[in-house]
Amino acid sequence: MKKIICISLFFYSIYHYILFFSWYLSHDQKIIEEALNLSLLASLPLFIMIFITHTFFYPKNNNDHAKVITFPPMIMLFSSNLAFLIGALNQYYFQLYRLPNILDFLRNPTIGLIFIIISLIIIHLAIKEFNDIKEDPMPTTSSKNLIKNKIYTWTRNPMYLGLIIFQVGLGFAVSYLHISIFGLFTFIVYHYFVVKREEVYLEEKFGKDYLLYKKNVRRWL
Repeated sequence: MKKIICISLFFYSIYHYILFFSWYLSHDQKIIEEALNLSLLASLPLFIMIFITHTFFYPKNNNDHAKVITFPPMIMLFSSNLAFLIGALNQYYFQLYRLPNILDFLRNPTIGLIFIIISLIIIHLAIKEFNDIKEDPMPTTSSKNLIKNKIYTWTRNPMYLGLIIFQVGLGFAVSYLHISIFGLFTFIVYHYFVVKREEVYLEEKFGKDYLLYKKNVRRWL
């Protein structure tokens, strides 16, 4: 039942995101009065879905996993959603600031699409390494093997890197730079509340083998 609720909230949110950006990118002024309502209908259900997912599905009794703050994809979703809501509230209600015009060149679907494609390739290659040895890539599960092949010889955290690149590209693609800027927030949360906690767990789990890998491969790039 909880999964059905989460899935329903997710698609309800996506539906209203589509409505919002269909208007936003078409510059149709006929529904500008509804823009704030649409942004709330898009963002609030997603916040609720993220809260339910963490509350009911984050493992609480298994000690053999990294003590990350939550599921990493939820962090990117939360950050992107928060960025969207802050941008909408400022633009359609408070009007406290404007992003510098110098950033307007980043409002480019082509650049955004390139970033998104790169991110999906990185994430796919990273997950493939886990699937090849039948291991769950989610850090909230127990690690049985230390993966350090192929893309993991370039970066120790390709999936998190891919999610950040995806968020940045998404903001470029839909001309909503708040989403891209909040990629920095996503990076900070990943760095301090996911990656560093994973490193502690992996050092305890794999000892010298992980320390040698950590020494030879960069954390990010």
